Amino acid sequence: MAIPPLLNSGDLVSVLSPASHTNSNAWENGIALLEKWGLRVVRGEHYLSQHFGFGGTDAERLSDLQKALDNPEVKAIFPIRGGYGSSRLLDDLDFSQFIQNPKWIVGFSDITALLLHIDSLGVAGIHGPMPNNFCQKGGEFSLEALNGLLFNGCANYTCKPHPANILGEVEGELIGGNLSLLTHLIGTPSFIKPHGKILVIEEIGERLYHVDRMLVQLKRSGYFEGLVGMIIGGFTDCNEAPLTIGKSAQELILEHTKDYQFPIAFEFPLGHVPANHPVVFGVKANLLISSEKVQLTVQL
Repeated sequence: MAIPPLLNSGDLVSVLSPASHTNSNAWENGIALLEKWGLRVVRGEHYLSQHFGFGGTDAERLSDLQKALDNPEVKAIFPIRGGYGSSRLLDDLDFSQFIQNPKWIVGFSDITALLLHIDSLGVAGIHGPMPNNFCQKGGEFSLEALNGLLFNGCANYTCKPHPANILGEVEGELIGGNLSLLTHLIGTPSFIKPHGKILVIEEIGERLYHVDRMLVQLKRSGYFEGLVGMIIGGFTDCNEAPLTIGKSAQELILEHTKDYQFPIAFEFPLGHVPANHPVVFGVKANLLISSEKVQLTVQL
């Protein structure tokens, strides 16, 4: 796995919109923070474009992302936000220059598609906050952690235990992201079966019977087989629909993983929650789940 170089003050980073368009000006504070970190920010030509719900046409979003991937001076790419649209670009992107000169891609939600794709190409990425939600209340520690990862290459999180946790200690590469995107990418080259890895999942706004259907799809496709662990982030606003299923997201996850022997950490601070701790995909991490704490440690 290729690990992009750590950032230094004065490095050039790109901000762009490969998915949905911005629906607020919160990203301005995000860019100001990147500059406060000593980074030089270049904005994609179409970073504020709008084409229906997208951050520009497919061609515009593709052009901005391709230029950032190809530019050897750009050391990290920060999509402004998620939403939808990144996976529409994957088959038309040329990652050859990116593989020769790896750089960090940082994001979550719809950016799961990009993170999984570069993982399949053998390049590490960071599942974490984006400029549009950098400065939300409650996310201060997550931002400090992102700075520590990008500039120092380390992260160490200790969280409260959850009563539903399945205890154990494992080591493995992290992979995953938004549950909808994971199931969306099954059967494509962008999502390799995560054998020997720790699977991270989170979700927002899906009805619980949808969550059940996606977990069934992951299970039937063999994506739980060979896992060494799971980290469950926020399942924000995932509620019952008129078609009720009678189980919480936590209960559904336990139901569909009961035949496997690996530890699971519930309600880890990650995903569509203010405390969205950054984690590195493609790099070995140590996950300890005990009755006293949950601890995740990463060292690049």
